[in-house]
Amino acid sequence: MTTHLPDRIIVDAEFIDDDEPITTTAPETGTGRGGCPGLAARTATFLSAAAVRETTAVRTGLRILVTERAGWFNSDSALVTDAHVRADLLNDRYATWQQEQAREAQRLTEKAEALERSADERLAEGGADDADPGDHKRAGKDVEKLRSEAAAWRERVRQIEAQSYTGHREPTAAELDGHRRRMANRRRWKSIAIGLAAGWGMLQVGGPTLLGGIITGLLAIGWAKGRFTTWRAAPPEVPQLDYAAPAAPTTTTASAAAGSPGPAPFIPGQAGPTGAAGPVFTKPTAAAAPGFTASWTPADATTPAPPAPAASSGLGEGELDCEETDQLTEAMLAAGAISDGTVRLARPESISRVPGGWLAHVVLPSGDGVTVETVLPKLGQVAGEMGLDRARFFMDPVHASAGGNAKTIAVAAFQEDPFTTPRASPLTGMDAVDVWTDGIPVAFDAFGALVNLVLKDTSLALGGAFRSGKGAALRGIIAGALMDLRVNLRLVDGKAPGQDRWRNLAATFVDEPGTKGAKRTRALLEALVTDLERRAAILKRYGMEQIDDPDLIAELGGLELVVIDEAAAITGDKKHGAAIKEALSSLAARGLAFGIVLVVATQVVTKGNDGVLPRLVTGNITWKWAMRVTETTESNMALSQGAAKAGWDASTLDPAIRGMGILLADRYRRIRSLWLDGTDLLKVIDTITRTRTAAGRLRGQWADPIEAAMRNLGTPPPGHTAPPQPAAPADPDEETSEDLDDEFNPDTEDWEDSTGDEDDEFVSADGAPILLLRAHKAVLAVGGRIHTGPLAQALGYEDSRKLGIALNTLLREVDVERPAGGQLRVPGTEKPGLGYYAETLATAIERYRG
Repeated sequence: MTTHLPDRIIVDAEFIDDDEPITTTAPETGTGRGGCPGLAARTATFLSAAAVRETTAVRTGLRILVTERAGWFNSDSALVTDAHVRADLLNDRYATWQQEQAREAQRLTEKAEALERSADERLAEGGADDADPGDHKRAGKDVEKLRSEAAAWRERVRQIEAQSYTGHREPTAAELDGHRRRMANRRRWKSIAIGLAAGWGMLQVGGPTLLGGIITGLLAIGWAKGRFTTWRAAPPEVPQLDYAAPAAPTTTTASAAAGSPGPAPFIPGQAGPTGAAGPVFTKPTAAAAPGFTASWTPADATTPAPPAPAASSGLGEGELDCEETDQLTEAMLAAGAISDGTVRLARPESISRVPGGWLAHVVLPSGDGVTVETVLPKLGQVAGEMGLDRARFFMDPVHASAGGNAKTIAVAAFQEDPFTTPRASPLTGMDAVDVWTDGIPVAFDAFGALVNLVLKDTSLALGGAFRSGKGAALRGIIAGALMDLRVNLRLVDGKAPGQDRWRNLAATFVDEPGTKGAKRTRALLEALVTDLERRAAILKRYGMEQIDDPDLIAELGGLELVVIDEAAAITGDKKHGAAIKEALSSLAARGLAFGIVLVVATQVVTKGNDGVLPRLVTGNITWKWAMRVTETTESNMALSQGAAKAGWDASTLDPAIRGMGILLADRYRRIRSLWLDGTDLLKVIDTITRTRTAAGRLRGQWADPIEAAMRNLGTPPPGHTAPPQPAAPADPDEETSEDLDDEFNPDTEDWEDSTGDEDDEFVSADGAPILLLRAHKAVLAVGGRIHTGPLAQALGYEDSRKLGIALNTLLREVDVERPAGGQLRVPGTEKPGLGYYAETLATAIERYRG
């Protein structure tokens, strides 16, 4: 038996501890030989440390995930760059444009289809067995006309579908910030929707299972983000634009910095003489469109002209001839505008070439007696010889202040309509406006010059069809006027609530429907007519016949600006209409001299004592602005007789360009209203509210003699901002509005059987005008079609013409047109006449209800 002795132990005295040893008793399982931890202990320590480490990683990762998602929710610039926001905003604009184009194409297609159906019906009528030969011949002409109109609308649809996008405009910093907020809101709503969907799924599939899966997934993502520092959210890839954007300009334009739609190119220096009658055309404050360099200034200008852009046609220093003037000379010779000689540049640098066009100041040849006045009437012919039209070729006189004379003319030629791109109103960057001297910027012309409405000597009649842009023009006029503290705005909203945003800022606000509104309007206008005498007496003390010194405006009590939106709703009132027209005639004749200005907007500008506006009104209004109308006769009524024959026909304006119109002031010209809406409009309203509140110029803050006079006449104060007034003594001969409402309540059974036109201005509970409902019932009762005369008798109207005007106005409000211009044949009558189909009236009723 072998005995194993212990190993030899070597003791080093240096490492001997003299202290008493501390002995511990460890479990047999956790202690190995020599007192070392066992495998189980080491494993437990390792797992504990790993658990702490991974838990820390999950916690860190979840914090990172929350921070990143919060930045994503808020579109933080660290995660969503300006480039991403820009691309998203531009794509949104492009998508909106596509939707508008599609809607317009659909509307015109429906119009063409309606005309084609009418043509088929007319053809069937003319081919009936009982139709006489003459009716058959007339039917053929009617069918040809209807199908021609339908083909024209379909061609317009094809043009819309083929139209390229020209609305690209670089966003400003303010627009980017606003869109960043919109992106954040969209993401929040999407997340809420996803959360709701997940909650619904939990209820359907089984809450604990799905909830557990979601929590597990979040913990796994948190662990991965905590463990791998390279996994962090990066800015999303910048999306590509959905359209081919134009090349970026070499210089930053002022319009881009201001956030306005791109302005049309302009020739600088074209300004009206100070104090001249009519509109004042001033040099825009914004720079020209991208790619255009202003290159010409008046001779008396103090600032030197910038260098002219490089010309591709070989124009050398000092030369006055170029490719454009050669082409213009040939066109004028062919059109008979000049008989001999050559058209040349006013100066070598007075031509500017822009993408898709050019602008220049040219001088007419000497020796043949031609002047600007003889050449301007040939605009249409010259445009045709240039291979263009009136929408792309323009000629204007050059004022003496811009270095012009009787032979200097401004010419502009474009490949596309220069009014396609809207232009923002400069009011957004202004704190105040001098309406007396500088005027209100309301529009721009083809040369890019601003058109200012100077209230010193300008009143305005604004006409146009439904959705032609009248509302946008009125917004600019009203906003600009309120930015002058001397202006007292008297606003009559005939199509309430179209102008409700100005309720608390107007000195007088009338928006009551029907006879109530007409009564208050009458009181307002009669109070202003009476005030004319007070103002005249003040001027007489100074030996003046009119306001020659603007310092007198305060003593007179301010400038009175009377704005009537949709005059037909007011002047057509049976009880008060005649008195309203008489008061308007007095104000139009004498008001401007004493600081009372009229701005009247309407869809149908019929003249005469029985029309919307009397001749005594339209004859004394200095500005006539016609936006798109449906017929040439309406264009002539809005402008002047013979305007269409001279080539100025508002019915030919492009319906896709809202706000574009023809202005008749000192001459005809095409203009487009400046754009003021959305956040820009809210900014202007905030500025007006702050300045007028600080100056004590809001309604109720100052003693208003006009409002006091109206209350003395028994009319209540406007809106909810003034305390209620005691009711006026009742007129025993006048029906109250409550009685009228009871008699014509559409919710009762007997409203349809009422006759007469007293309350056809009311609307039913579902929004349809009662006149349309009564007319539709009467037409159905006689077989679905009726002439206007018998319809007037059925409805109790003594004047069939008045009924026709009222019905046509209601149809235009919802963009419904009568087939064949209203011509129809009623079975049993000898010849066709003007009338109405039941289907036409039903379509209008549906649109009012929709």
